[in-house]
Amino acid sequence: MSARTGQPSSALSAAGQGGQLPPLDVALAYAEACDGDRAEWERRWRAARAEVVTTPAPAPTPGRRWVVVAAAGVGALALVVSGAVLANRPGHKPPPSGVAAASRFFADDDVFNQRHRHHQLDSASAELVNDLLAPGPVQLSTGTAGFPVYWATSSTPTYEVTPREHVGSWGPDPFKGIGFPWDASWKAPKREWTVVIAPNGRAVECLGIKVRAGRPSCEWGAVSDSRHGSVVETGQATGSGLSRLAGMITREDWKAGRIDHALSFGAPDNDGRYVFPAVGSDGRENGRWREGQFIWLDPAYDIDADTTLKPYEQTIAKALQEYGAFDVKNAEAFSFMSEYGSKPPGDTTGTYAPLTDIKFAKYLRVGTVSAGS
Repeated sequence: MSARTGQPSSALSAAGQGGQLPPLDVALAYAEACDGDRAEWERRWRAARAEVVTTPAPAPTPGRRWVVVAAAGVGALALVVSGAVLANRPGHKPPPSGVAAASRFFADDDVFNQRHRHHQLDSASAELVNDLLAPGPVQLSTGTAGFPVYWATSSTPTYEVTPREHVGSWGPDPFKGIGFPWDASWKAPKREWTVVIAPNGRAVECLGIKVRAGRPSCEWGAVSDSRHGSVVETGQATGSGLSRLAGMITREDWKAGRIDHALSFGAPDNDGRYVFPAVGSDGRENGRWREGQFIWLDPAYDIDADTTLKPYEQTIAKALQEYGAFDVKNAEAFSFMSEYGSKPPGDTTGTYAPLTDIKFAKYLRVGTVSAGS
């Protein structure tokens, strides 16, 4: 491993033994040598470092410890990370059922974090479902098809960013007066969107990121607050005016084996009208769908008894039955989004995982919810 990474064997050995956080270059070398995802392990390392830096050093308590995480593969991936990685986002109330707060964005009372028991069934639900399924098989964008979320710390450099395009035509500059955190070691995948979350919870949502000489720039984007509501503060990240983070399935969701929030999706037949919680629409004027509309799987669907479902399909189906999902944008086909680099259990594609076994045609319902429902 030392020959493969260029790191001294003593440094790699110390990293594997635990007890203290290894240097970032050693941690990432260790991860990459065992085919780990560099972005994921860097995120964990920075979260662990931030906890160490901001926490006083009294006698250790049972709740704080370093753990060694092992991953199956060609070799055993051992990387020392904090036992409290992303376990407590500032401003969040603990979610129910013991699920880590890291699996959620936004405050507990946000529409995406509610179980909507009083949704209203649309009279044209069956026709709307047909429209949604007409373009073809339903998919999950995952692995390298998802979009990345980076977590900045107080030491992450910030930059003044001016949009490369769309200034004026899409409204005022969303980045004006906002420092865009960017670490030179982060990758800028060739994905449509990249989101960076600052220590204060502010999320910079960047369309078409480019990094030159270590400085980031965006084609366009939005600014939201991951500690508060899912409606963006400035700019526009989706046609509905909702954050790109809204409804995204995270790594923590897959690790928990449960999605404890609503999902988001795009519809191919959106009208120019919209309903709560959307605050806008990028649809045409003659579509059947309205952005902000709500979908769910009928409780009559016995998901546990459906043996055709892959593990990740069962997780998504249960989320749709318990929390539902919101139409947030125009899209060519009905699909859901998972965090870049995440690996849903049972998925072997690494990019677009099929959701063909979920009984959408029989059990999917369409309607609306109201504020406070």
